[in-house]
Amino acid sequence: MVWYVAVFAFYIVFLIWANLKSLKAAESIDDFAIGGHRLGLLMSIGTTTATWVSVASVIGIPGYLYSTGVATIIGWVAGWAFGGALLPLVAYKVRRPKVPARTFPEFVRFRFEPFKKKSSLQALVGILMFIGYLLLVNIQVTGFGIVFSTITGIKYEFAIFGFLLFILLTSLGGFWSVAATDTLNTLLITIGVILAAGVVLVLTGGMTNILDTLATTTAPTIVGGPELEKGILLSPVGSFGLGALFSIFISNSLGTPSSPHWVARMVAPKNIKIAILQIMGTIFLLIFIMGPLIIVGLGAKVLIPSLPVGKTTDYIVPLLIQEYMHPFIGAVILIAICAAAISTANSMLLHCATSLYYDVYLNISSKKVSDKGFRNWLRLSIFGIAIVAVLLAIKPPWFIAMGFTYVYGGFGAAFFLVVFFGLYWKRMNKAGAYTGILVGSVVYIIAKAMEATNPFVVAVTASLIGVLIAVFTTKKPPIEAYEPYFNAEVSKSTEELYAKIRD
Repeated sequence: MVWYVAVFAFYIVFLIWANLKSLKAAESIDDFAIGGHRLGLLMSIGTTTATWVSVASVIGIPGYLYSTGVATIIGWVAGWAFGGALLPLVAYKVRRPKVPARTFPEFVRFRFEPFKKKSSLQALVGILMFIGYLLLVNIQVTGFGIVFSTITGIKYEFAIFGFLLFILLTSLGGFWSVAATDTLNTLLITIGVILAAGVVLVLTGGMTNILDTLATTTAPTIVGGPELEKGILLSPVGSFGLGALFSIFISNSLGTPSSPHWVARMVAPKNIKIAILQIMGTIFLLIFIMGPLIIVGLGAKVLIPSLPVGKTTDYIVPLLIQEYMHPFIGAVILIAICAAAISTANSMLLHCATSLYYDVYLNISSKKVSDKGFRNWLRLSIFGIAIVAVLLAIKPPWFIAMGFTYVYGGFGAAFFLVVFFGLYWKRMNKAGAYTGILVGSVVYIIAKAMEATNPFVVAVTASLIGVLIAVFTTKKPPIEAYEPYFNAEVSKSTEELYAKIRD
């Protein structure tokens, strides 16, 4: 316990220092919301990687590897990798305007309703973002509580409230605070998962022994549960089935590049080059994070053949730490997991609060607010939403990794066509955006409720049909709506519009 306290103390001291330093950098609304569009490459890679690697990665992925085997690599790891490969296509276009959007809903407004002072489209997207990110923050809280309660012995229902302390320490300085702490969190996560993988390889005798065990084991996932089919843990589709696995892959891969927090990450760097390079750097770092996580998840089946009754697979990493790790190594890995939860949650809380306050409230009311007033209200919003997320996490409704897939699938259904058609098709207009968002969202929820095999594909197909009908039966968009995303030099009317757009 001494090691855990010492490492935690160091971590908290750094968070306080980073937050105090960031308070000075976050002077304007742009600084607080999006880092003033002036992030450098190192910090851009750090915050992007840390946001990417959430508890769905460090807890959820090993948990699913433990119970379903290598099929998890196809559904989640390969899905996210494919989605990451599409992100530079978004970065290249979305960072192009001289006056980039502050938020994802504002980007949608600039692209489809640039002349509107009160944009109902911006408000609609802001509301959908608020719902989605509240659920994603809830998942981070759940992961934090599972790890913290398992290691310390504090009841889960009380452990999750410790999350509020970390949110206060990392979010009050706005985007600069989030980016600074995320950069440290990336380092901690990388070190932590590599250490965990090293311990697992030593204890199991290496990957050959791990694979030999997986090929023959029939040990049930939970003590007393049904035995596994021999060899199923090495099957490409595992226990998911081909249809379900494809659904998971497609939701993660196409949901990633159209998820609002990634689009927002693309406008934070100071230029297009850094916006693209941050994704390439992140994908390189992910090799050193996802690889060890795969080893941990598969090796856990050798070390702990079946989980105790009352535990889900989300508990496998905390149990490994508790039973097999040296206290110092365990403390570093524990910090890495908490860092993954905190770094993703603080980013999503910032987006969640900004959407609710800036894109919905200020947009609809047209109320003028000072930079100081904006910062103070946004801080209150962040803390208030964090409290709601913690309360909802008392009774977590799903497995962590699958929860991410559901939300990513919903974001993709609502925004995939809006993002890619908006950036690469000049004819895409306001009617198409409204139709794509509404049809995609509603059909995804209905398809999910009806337990369709692939609700994402159903929703995007319906959305595509609706978008094409809406676009070709309504007027073309004005040149001011698309020109900044397609041309290096824009017309005088577009320049004048963007000069007034935030007055």
